[in-house]
Amino acid sequence: MVSFSRRVKDEILSFNTKLKSCCAFSFLYGYLLFAKRENDKIIVKKTNVENANFLENIFTQLFYKKSVELEYNSFKTLINVNVLRYFTIAEIEQKIFKCSHCREYFLRGLFTYCGTINDPNKSSRLELNFDNENEAKEVACFLNSLSLQPKIGKRNSKTFLYFKRSEEIEDFLAMMGANNSAFVVMNSKINKELRNIANRVANCDNANINKTLLATEKYINAILQLKELGKIEQLSEPLREMAKMRLEYKELNFVQLGKMFNPPISKSGVYHRLEKILEFYNNLK
Repeated sequence: MVSFSRRVKDEILSFNTKLKSCCAFSFLYGYLLFAKRENDKIIVKKTNVENANFLENIFTQLFYKKSVELEYNSFKTLINVNVLRYFTIAEIEQKIFKCSHCREYFLRGLFTYCGTINDPNKSSRLELNFDNENEAKEVACFLNSLSLQPKIGKRNSKTFLYFKRSEEIEDFLAMMGANNSAFVVMNSKINKELRNIANRVANCDNANINKTLLATEKYINAILQLKELGKIEQLSEPLREMAKMRLEYKELNFVQLGKMFNPPISKSGVYHRLEKILEFYNNLK
């Protein structure tokens, strides 16, 4: 089964038209900025065939493969040192963003390389994982400039940024153009809220029933004792009818029980008759 992370990445990599050069470069910039270096090559780990083909298309558009050699080995993408000069590591150079969409594609590249997201039907969490704290802080500063406020955490020797609130995750997804995925997160949140409301209503109903049963227990016990003693017939006709209705509809409160009579009687009328039954029983004792 395809993970939700994979679905999000498939969405942000499904470009139907050729990108503007500045957006294509911004995507690569986000994808390769924090990648590891090994000897004279950039290593991009966990690259599947679709991502590898996509990278090759981007490089073809930007550099026409004149000085770029891509090698795919054991799900790694090895990029020749000749293009390293295009990707500085010191900080995110926002001056490279030439149009209004460049930051969106930078985020797409960044998430494709180091992002994960949980299935929103199970839990709300989006992470960006880095090799060291300085990289995470640099990205956090950039996201802050976009009014996104990720939290920072550590796991073993790695540092990561994360969002837990569904609203923040929706904003991040929408900001990088993953609108369908953002809708899935939003819809999941709505469904969870509806289930929570239904559970609260059910719990409230159960609590009210229990409260009603506790409130009427003394009357029911008195009526049952009178039946056992054979004294129920000594009650007046209205009280005998009340005793019968109380035993038949134990879960109803006084208002609901009063409506079962023909003609209906008021809440205070129900209470008065039950108290009379209880008084009769106590006098017998």
